Amino acid sequence: VETKDQKKHRKKFYRKKNSGPKAEKKKKRHLQDLQLGDEGDAQKRNPKAFAVQSAVRMARSFHRYSGFEDKKHHIPVVDQTPLEPPPIVAVKLTEIRGPVTIVSGKKRRLAIIECGCDINMMIDLAKVADLVLMLIDASFGSEMETFEFLNICQVHGFPKSMGVLTHLDSFKHNKQLKKTSD
Repeated sequence: VETKDQKKHRKKFYRKKNSGPKAEKKKKRHLQDLQLGDEGDAQKRNPKAFAVQSAVRMARSFHRYSGFEDKKHHIPVVDQTPLEPPPIVAVKLTEIRGPVTIVSGKKRRLAIIECGCDINMMIDLAKVADLVLMLIDASFGSEMETFEFLNICQVHGFPKSMGVLTHLDSFKHNKQLKKTSD
């Protein structure tokens, strides 16, 4: 059994480097000394040893790595953002005709379309809408058209819907207000 001092003074053997550029150089020099040449020469001397062993494996590897080179190429994307941000304009719209576009970010624009009580218009808008804001007059409550529109939306993929109640300030008692909002 070795003691601690013996372990400390035991000679550690030197291990040659097996990888890296220096080791590659030494390996190449050693092969030149033996007149064997490197792997390129071996491929010239014995091409059958370096031939494709499996056509299926070769096809798989080709399909796997075929798109890699194309993915590595960086295609510069043209920055289309304007030098000046769009001006902030406040406008009072008394009568809305057609869609109104609102710029909400550099790359985001919101198109707002008002829908009347016409069922054909409701169907058309339910098909294209991503978000529905339903303006409900709290003094009247939910009317027939509200539920009709919800049914139409349900048939056509149900976009995200939010109910907005108006005229809540006209209620005098909190009990009545709670009843309406439920």
